Formats: sequence, C-alpha cells, structure tokens
Amino acid sequence: MNRLLLILVFLFSCLLSSSQPGYLFVKKGYKKKKTYLEGERILFQVKDGTTYSGLITLLRNDTVWLNGRPVWRPDIKTVLLSTKNKKKFHLEPSQLLLITAGVALTTAGLTLSNQATFKEALTAGLTIGYSPLLLQYVGSKISFRRKRFRIGKKYRIQILEFHLPNKRGF
Repeated sequence: MNRLLLILVFLFSCLLSSSQPGYLFVKKGYKKKKTYLEGERILFQVKDGTTYSGLITLLRNDTVWLNGRPVWRPDIKTVLLSTKNKKKFHLEPSQLLLITAGVALTTAGLTLSNQATFKEALTAGLTIGYSPLLLQYVGSKISFRRKRFRIGKKYRIQILEFHLPNKRGF
C-alpha cells in the first residue's frame, strides 16, 4: 500500500510542476531597478523610434519575444514605465462649504476672544482652512516619479533565462 501511495504522489507531483520563468532586469550598476517576468506586460522603444507594447512571451538568447515577435535586446533604447492616469484635483462643493464655514468660525472665535485682530484672525483662518487644498492641488500637478529608463550609460538590460539547450547529434 505504501508503494502505491508513493507512486501516486510521484505521478501527481510531476503534473503540478512547472519550469522557472525567464527574467528581464533593468539594472543601474549592480542594483535591480525593475524586474519583468515572462507573461508580464512591458512597454519599450527601440533604436529606430518604434514603440512596442505587449506581453513578454519568451526570453531566450538575448531576444525578447513580445506577443510572439522577436526583439533583439541590444536594440532596446528605452524601457517606458506604465502610464497611469494622474490623480485629478477634485473638490466636492459640500467640502468647500464646510471649509468656508470653518474659516468663518475660526475668524469669529479668535476675534471675539480678543486673541487677535480681525485681519490677523481672518489670515489665520484662511491659512488653516485653504492651505491643505492648495497643497493637494500642487501635489496633483507635480510628479517626481520616473517615467522611463534610458538604456546606455546608467541603465542596462539583463536577461536571465532557464532553458535546456537542444541536443546536438554528431
């Protein structure tokens, strides 16, 4: 019974096994900046200016197979990162109304308690109320994220593949 169970476990483990996928690394020096696997989506530009986008179907022999089309690795000039839509600045009218009410209450409270003059209280209320909106607006317009990796001096592409070479008969 134990032998039968061992044979069944061995047969089923062979059915569930899969090979190691190939890797495409974008490196700066020895540090990996971006890693792509076979089956992941990539966007890059080659030396003649053509932009390719699609799934990496195979990585073999310094060639990136993109949707079944081969692209030689040294021809890749730029790896473009995903172009996600920027966050748009959006302000609800009810939120603006609440902020304005808060500015009015802050101004009235500071003025009535004789902690500041009306002009100073209004300045403090406007600063406290509307400065987060201003920071949010500026943050939606400015982006410090990298948009691409230019292959050459700083960045390079390395392909790590795991496949058995074809047997050559003599």
